[in-house]
Amino acid sequence: MRMDVPGPMGPLQAQLSESTPISGHYAVLCHPDPQFGGNMRDDVLEILARALERIGVACLRFNFRGVGASAGCHDGHGGEVDDLLAAVAWLQAEHSPRALTVGGYSFGASIIWQALDNLDTPERVLLIAPPVAVVHFKERELDCPVDIFVGDSDQYVEYHALDAWQGVCAHVIGGADHFFLGRRDTLQAEIETVLG
Repeated sequence: MRMDVPGPMGPLQAQLSESTPISGHYAVLCHPDPQFGGNMRDDVLEILARALERIGVACLRFNFRGVGASAGCHDGHGGEVDDLLAAVAWLQAEHSPRALTVGGYSFGASIIWQALDNLDTPERVLLIAPPVAVVHFKERELDCPVDIFVGDSDQYVEYHALDAWQGVCAHVIGGADHFFLGRRDTLQAEIETVLG
């Protein structure tokens, strides 16, 4: 179901799963960098949404400011964090989720990591290819499962550095680059295995 979600700069173009979630479980998903064409219809984000929907989690995807029909323009310095917080606030007000997962790919993963300072602890955090080689991810410990999916040939992720993250489970996909080209079936299978 396509809709607009109220955002800090005006409406954010969004899409919510049509199906009713099992046990009131929802997810908010964040897309990759809009400066390189990232949007809520990204193929890798679609893999994550399908895996979640398969286990009965309804997914809210939205375009960050300035992407597609979303108001505003790209910020890159906290504005997109505010967009995510607005999307979560809308979901909580309209659907009262009993459980909330947050997930993101690349730039979207970095936005989630920053937003966790201002989010109640979610049920689960799912990060795909967080660009830790080029963006600072501050150390934090969360009281929820954090699963990270990375390729061992990803030029934007030093996946060995993830070993130092406390309470994080990294799932490394052999032969995969940042875009999981030729390895997307493996990525989907890994996500589905983790989600059970």
